[in-house]
Amino acid sequence: MPCRWIAVLFAVLLTPLARAGTLADMDALIPSEGYAQAKSLGVAALANAREHDAVVELLFNLVLESPADFSEAEWTAWRDELQRRRAADDANARSLATLAMWRAQQAFAAHERDAATAGVDEALRRLREGTGRIALAEHVYVLTLAAQIRGLHGDYAQGAKLAAEAVALPSPRSMLERVRRLRALYFNALFEDRLGHYDTALALARKGIAESEQLGVPDNAFRRRLVGALSESLISRGDFTAVRDLMRPELERLRSLPEPPRRELAMALGHLAEAERQLGNREGALALWRESAQAAAGDPAVVASGSYAAILGNLGMLAYELQRYEEADEAMSQNLGLLEKRFGGDSARVVPPLINAGEIAYERNLLDEAEARFRRALAIVATQLGPAHVEGAPALRGLARVLLRRGDAAGAAQMLTGAVAQQEAAAGTGHPQLLAWRCDLAEAQARSGDRPGAFDNALLVEQRRSRLVASVAPMLGETQALEFKRGLARCSERLLALAAEGNDAQQIAAAWNEIAAARGLATRLAGQRMAHLRRHLDAPAQLRWDRWSKAATDYADALRGGADAATLAGLRRELDTAVEALGDGAPLQALQRAPIADLLARLPPQTGLVAFASGAGVAQPTLYAFVAEPGQSPRLLALGDVAALEARGERWYRLMREPGRDDELREAGLAVRTHLFDALKLTRHDGRLFVVADAVVHRLNFAALPDADGYLIERGLRLHLLETEHDLAVSTAAPPRDGLLLLGVPELARSDATALGRLRGGCPELGSAFEPLPGAEREIDTLAGVSRAAGIEDVVALKGTAATATALRRAAPQSNIIHFATHAFEIGADCAQRSATTSSNTTRRGVGLRRDVPDSAASASAVLAREAGLVLSGERGSNGLLLGADVSTLSLDGVGWVVLSACDTGLGARLDDEGVFGLRRAFRLAGARTVLMSLWPVDDAATSAWMEALYRARLERKRDTVDAVADADLAVLASRRERGESLHPFYWAGFVAAGDWR
Repeated sequence: MPCRWIAVLFAVLLTPLARAGTLADMDALIPSEGYAQAKSLGVAALANAREHDAVVELLFNLVLESPADFSEAEWTAWRDELQRRRAADDANARSLATLAMWRAQQAFAAHERDAATAGVDEALRRLREGTGRIALAEHVYVLTLAAQIRGLHGDYAQGAKLAAEAVALPSPRSMLERVRRLRALYFNALFEDRLGHYDTALALARKGIAESEQLGVPDNAFRRRLVGALSESLISRGDFTAVRDLMRPELERLRSLPEPPRRELAMALGHLAEAERQLGNREGALALWRESAQAAAGDPAVVASGSYAAILGNLGMLAYELQRYEEADEAMSQNLGLLEKRFGGDSARVVPPLINAGEIAYERNLLDEAEARFRRALAIVATQLGPAHVEGAPALRGLARVLLRRGDAAGAAQMLTGAVAQQEAAAGTGHPQLLAWRCDLAEAQARSGDRPGAFDNALLVEQRRSRLVASVAPMLGETQALEFKRGLARCSERLLALAAEGNDAQQIAAAWNEIAAARGLATRLAGQRMAHLRRHLDAPAQLRWDRWSKAATDYADALRGGADAATLAGLRRELDTAVEALGDGAPLQALQRAPIADLLARLPPQTGLVAFASGAGVAQPTLYAFVAEPGQSPRLLALGDVAALEARGERWYRLMREPGRDDELREAGLAVRTHLFDALKLTRHDGRLFVVADAVVHRLNFAALPDADGYLIERGLRLHLLETEHDLAVSTAAPPRDGLLLLGVPELARSDATALGRLRGGCPELGSAFEPLPGAEREIDTLAGVSRAAGIEDVVALKGTAATATALRRAAPQSNIIHFATHAFEIGADCAQRSATTSSNTTRRGVGLRRDVPDSAASASAVLAREAGLVLSGERGSNGLLLGADVSTLSLDGVGWVVLSACDTGLGARLDDEGVFGLRRAFRLAGARTVLMSLWPVDDAATSAWMEALYRARLERKRDTVDAVADADLAVLASRRERGESLHPFYWAGFVAAGDWR
């Protein structure tokens, strides 16, 4: 009976199915999970006596793969037949281990933990101690399922060991053997990750993905699961950009399927959600977690496995971060309840939700409850995984924070040292999570008297934060890069406080190095990327550039057209995606980071530098100032509470914006001088001073501070702003062109003025807001004459209908100076607030940007949404508003000056240590070296006079930017004093320059 002998041999060994026929056809359907079709083939073949035994073997193995595709009546009959046959041959047969493991599998699915554990023990005993042979596919099945059950019950070490044993078995040949090996690789990777062996887990997942791609079925489920395992380990390592880039196409593929598998869809959504959350897109992440939870809830197997509970936990924690407290409470309660019910209250699976619950209790100052949660989590970890296991590190950190809040700083420092060491040993030193942990450690050390240790840890936080931003931000869109940086923990308050109190030169220099490195870092990275692309536009880069330019134009057009919020949000996402794509295929350029000593060496002779810095990482930050004066070592001063200084500066600023109320102005100015200027303890007030602003200082012009009967500028103070300390490192090479482009005095059609008016909701001042500016017209004509008389031949003056965005784009590349004399306008701003003392004869250049909202923005989305523009003449259906999104697409690398002779052009929202956004940032991103801008709604006639004085100083007397601005201030002051007119700073101190000082 040769045919019977072949069938029996298959039944015993499940040998490779190389011959044609039913068995081979069934095996070939496994990679595509065609279990129902394979069952039909097998059931039809059962009547064939020659194949019956082998078909029963394979059918039951298909049941092990996908029980849902078989009825209980079907698999019961096959199981019983196999039990009788195998036991009859040998009551202690190793092949009976498969049937024992099937019973464990059923118990596990029914949440019968004790029965599942007993089944695993019996199966492994039969496998180890039984006699005879067991088919390779079944051998792998027994070991892998044992690994799965042991690991999911919290014994990760045993799970990893059993899965590794399965992987080490002889190489598979049949499809059944191959997919079971893939499952073993999956669980091996999963549990190595849980053990904190991330490199091993990554290698196993990648190996499995490579093998799954050889099955001949594109995008098979086995590959998708291994991609999920790879993603989990990348998350554990903190490589969130890799997770994002891995999961985006995976999610697209899943969504393209007619009926996406709910489990894989839920996992892909969850992994992408975590990446987006860590990269700063928390609102987007919350939406993804919600969708993940919805997908998971529809799959009973996912619910039973505990994965649904884990998804709810992540959803709840993020909802809490976003202050959706009701949603957070519901999700977290379900999370913990499901895991305790499924795995028991002492399972390692309940550790993460316990820690999350402890964190929430801590934030609500429920310290006893928080401590109880953390201690329970630590006890479970110690019992199930070992006292030094990395799973306990977050609980140890939480308990330390409780101790610190209760005043036990020494105990907290000791615990935090252990927690940080455990986490770094597992995840490496670059994980973003560790920034907050080390800052906690610095705080505990400072309070317990270990000031050197505290300084070192606070410094390390700032160093690693900047490194993370520099490595990740270039791969993100603009919004997400800013949110990523904003979401990273900062420790600058503790760092600055320690350096200021210690007054140690080395510590001050080290602290200044890190503050300067982080200041405006995301913007500097974006500017470097843009500049690199403008210089190296090969064919592929040109396509990416064109896509980005189109996305920026579409976004600007929608803003100009008053599109609804949903449309704008969608276009903003498209723009961010296009920005992200700009880095594809191009090597990331390392941003040059000059030490502060090298930057200070670039200061011009007899020039001081003051760099303000707000502390971060505490509820009530302090404003600090680094001070460098010629011939002296840098100093660091604590100036006082940021909020109090903001209030003083804001009062003076508001009085500066409106002429009149001179006594109040002087009183407010003296207060600012006392607390923000004299507090700097400068050795002299009659020289050059460069200022890097922070907080309210962004809106102040120290040259206008009162001094005796006059102002500090009359004492000899020469002020210049730097966006960051790195402006000192701008190349000294002279621009290759000396052309002057003058644009302004636009002519607006009635329809364009109406369209612009709708963008401001019909404010009353709009009736005259866009009237012609006689001073601006004289300004353009005068500056053209001054420039030509100074020897500049290439002067282009565009007024009226000629002053368009198209003309700007065409003429800008030939210009060294671009000058706008026009109205300024902010989309969606509140109506202008005018003082009762404002002269009716005052003509403002624009409706003014809103001043009744905080300058400090709550998010990157909020700061980018506050778009301001310059009014040019309309063309081809556009109302003529030139927005920041338009400006950023210009190529202005050879432009030395951009002069914004309009209202409020130097203002904008502030985002942490990224500085001020708006037009000034847009022109710098486009490549301009220096931007001259206004701090308030300037007077038309006074501005015209100031600009003439500025250009005469620059072009006739060859003054650098610092002296040219000061000369213009003094010229207008002297002229007004001679005519007996008001000397209020409103008329002469409204313009400042930022950027290159030359």
